[in-house]
Amino acid sequence: MASPTAAAPGTETRSPVGTGWLLGFAAAWFGFWLLVMLPGQFMVVKLASVIDPDGKVGLSSALIALMAAVIVVSVPVVGWLCDRSRPRFGRRRTWALAGLVLATVPFAFVGFQRGGLGAGLLLAVVALGEAIVLVSLSAIIADRVPQRQRGSASAAMGVPQVIALAGGMVLVTEVITDVGHSWLVIAVLAVLFPLPFLLRYREADPPPVPARPEAAGFRAAGPRAAGLRGIRLRVRVDLARYHDYTWALVSRVLINGGNLVGTTYLLYFLADVLGLPDPDGALLVLVLVYLFACGLASWAGGKLTDRLGRRRPFVAVSAALQAAAALTLALVPTWEAAIVAAVLLGLGFGTFLSVDQALLTDVLPDPATRARDLGIVNSAQHLPMAPLVGWAVLSVAGYTELYVVAAVIMLAGAATVYRIRSVA
Repeated sequence: MASPTAAAPGTETRSPVGTGWLLGFAAAWFGFWLLVMLPGQFMVVKLASVIDPDGKVGLSSALIALMAAVIVVSVPVVGWLCDRSRPRFGRRRTWALAGLVLATVPFAFVGFQRGGLGAGLLLAVVALGEAIVLVSLSAIIADRVPQRQRGSASAAMGVPQVIALAGGMVLVTEVITDVGHSWLVIAVLAVLFPLPFLLRYREADPPPVPARPEAAGFRAAGPRAAGLRGIRLRVRVDLARYHDYTWALVSRVLINGGNLVGTTYLLYFLADVLGLPDPDGALLVLVLVYLFACGLASWAGGKLTDRLGRRRPFVAVSAALQAAAALTLALVPTWEAAIVAAVLLGLGFGTFLSVDQALLTDVLPDPATRARDLGIVNSAQHLPMAPLVGWAVLSVAGYTELYVVAAVIMLAGAATVYRIRSVA
């Protein structure tokens, strides 16, 4: 499996990471996913229904879109700063610890807000902290993990997402039902789980800070005698290094965005379309079924992609399974069909979690700009596709049309992954 990253000096000489390292890394991601998954899947829509029951769709869409917009803007900037900084205790963990504090402190107070403005301001700060943690933790895989273990490391990143959502949903729907206190407890847990890994992690010496644009892969300068024609040739050659990286970015945005389009409004689907008497409890059942399938697929996918040395087929199959789940909800809007959809969605998204991060890490174009390049992808995947598409479709149509649109978006992501040439 050839890739720009695989060919980078030092990539194949990294020592393997052990089980303890992977478990600590997984615990750090668990804390992060508590902050990210629960608001997007339940806590924001629940808070919106308390603040404004009649305008809950609009308010929840606005709050989710606001957080996404903050992440989109801040992640590339944070990535660039993280690559270039040289703090005494290591650039990745220093930034991760700072982001963790910035995210969890305001998070603890969001649930006590009784107005959309106050909730929005706090969530904007939360999103900035999440962006910082996301950038720094993501770069650790490319910095530390050898290529042959990246599927396992991606599973250590993805499986905690499943566990965080499952455990967190039980906690906030069955154990701590008060909205305000649920946000406070999740904030405390989210700051505690990453600390052991972040306080103990030791980073290798980073590559030198790029002093010229050449190190970032965009050489627009050359001998002046070469003239404009030479400059254009150099830029064209350098941009070619980003071909696979760009298509990996597009594939992730489409698959992840389609999934969010289909899941963000599931609570409202259960209440308004299926008319279930306890939509919160029903959502918890679906989430647990989905996450059980997701956890199995994520663990197996990480192992298989490393063993077989293939990435693209796994990503394509994962998108197809998620699209099938969305079409099931669109064509057969019943409780039984929702259970089947939860299984399909879990199998698809679990596979996607374990493989896509490994694929993306394989096509990073420059070791000196890993955090920046990963930050751009993570920023793009947080484009507010779900709230914008959800608001647009539900304003003129219904949930059947919403899930059809979600399926189309994910199938487009499956097709896009085959534009990548350097990874099997």
